[in-house]
Order: sequence, then structure tokens, then C-alpha cells
Amino acid sequence: MLKRKIFVNGVERTVVADPETTLAQYVRKQLCLTGTKVGCGKGECGTCTVILNGKVARSCIVKMKNVPDESQVITIEGIGSQENLHPLQLAWMVHGGAQCGFCTPGFIVSAKALLDQNVSPTREEVREWFQKNKNVCRCTGYIPLVDAVMDAARIIRGEIKKEDLWCKLKEGASMLGSNEVRPSALAKVTGTWDFGADLGLKLPENTLHIKLVQAKVSHANILSIDTSEAEKMPGVFKVITYKD
Repeated sequence: MLKRKIFVNGVERTVVADPETTLAQYVRKQLCLTGTKVGCGKGECGTCTVILNGKVARSCIVKMKNVPDESQVITIEGIGSQENLHPLQLAWMVHGGAQCGFCTPGFIVSAKALLDQNVSPTREEVREWFQKNKNVCRCTGYIPLVDAVMDAARIIRGEIKKEDLWCKLKEGASMLGSNEVRPSALAKVTGTWDFGADLGLKLPENTLHIKLVQAKVSHANILSIDTSEAEKMPGVFKVITYKD
């Protein structure tokens, strides 16, 4: 086990962990900061992006043994809150950047690192940044994400105010054809929207878990199901079949 001191979102933390534990596992399981998502687990999708000592890091492949003592780590929870949104989070909501929302925290953290270095990026520089840092989105087509970064940069530069970006629908107006913010966007841009893996970390220790077992031959006709061996396995509470 290793022991060291790091700072996560400005809060001092004493780490006691297996050296092979990843930074993503540490912040999610030990600190319960589940805004950092884990997608591929191989550093290829960017959902786990954090800022480590000022640089973008894909936390699912960063081992704790490689995180220096006194390191500074920033996760989505350290970017802004629901009460005090960072311009990036606001712009993400306005431009519809948070659709399914799974990649959203990683993108916003990555974009924060970009704007910390360059407050006046071009659209091409934003695209190249996301490509270089392997931030992948399957919902938006990327244009709304680039739009969001460009508008957030305008706010940071003082060219527009947050209020200029946030346009409420007039009373009685139709949402069709508008850019009305979806209800779930606030939770998604702040990392507080829970997916299945997040809920699994927050449930009581004695919570029952379901494991789906499928037939190994897709074209077979199932004549009967023998659950006797499965029922003998330690920890099995109940085996549920079509009969139930």
C-alpha cells in the first residue's frame, strides 16, 4: 500500500491505496466523486478526463504509484457547482452539448484545461485539442461542443456576460425549434447525473446485484433451464428464470 498527500479540487486528501489502483478508481470509489466517468477503461474515450498538475490526464490509466506527492487534481466537481456554473458548463447547457451526458464531464474538464492555456482558441484549435486528448462523443457531432467552448471563451474574455448566453423562452412560446435547455442538463454538466455504475457505488453494502446470464448459442431452442448448480454458489440469493 502507498501513502501520500494530494489535493483534489483544492481539498487535502491522504491517499492510502494499492499502487496499481487507478486515479479514476480512487476518486470514484474512495472519494465518491462519481462525476468522473469510466468508459473504455483504456484511455481511448476521454470520459475519465481530469486535470493533474495542470495537464489533461485520462485517469483510468493513471496508476496511483505515478501520481506524485502533493499533486493537484481537478475533477468536474471542482470546475463549478449548480449554484455557480463555470462559463463552460453554462455554454454546454445552452448549446445542447449534454445529451446522453456520459462524456460531458470529461469534455468540460478537457476544455477547462485548454482555456487555462489559451483563452482565445480558434475553432480548429478546439477540435484539435479534443482529438489530441481523445475526447469522444457519439451524440452531438461535435459542432455544439466547439460552439460551447467558443462562447465560454467569450465570457471569460469579458466580451459577453453569462446572462447574454442564457435566453429563456417567452411565456406561452413553443419549444419546437428553440434551444431550450433540457431538464437534465444541469446535473450532467456538473457531474451529478448518476449512471448505473455511479449508483452501484452509492448503494448500501448489502444491496443485491443482478447478473444477466444469456444462452451461449443464439440460434438454439431452450428446452429447459437447470439452476441447481447456480443456486449452490456462495452469495447467490435467488435465480430468476422465465418461470418467475
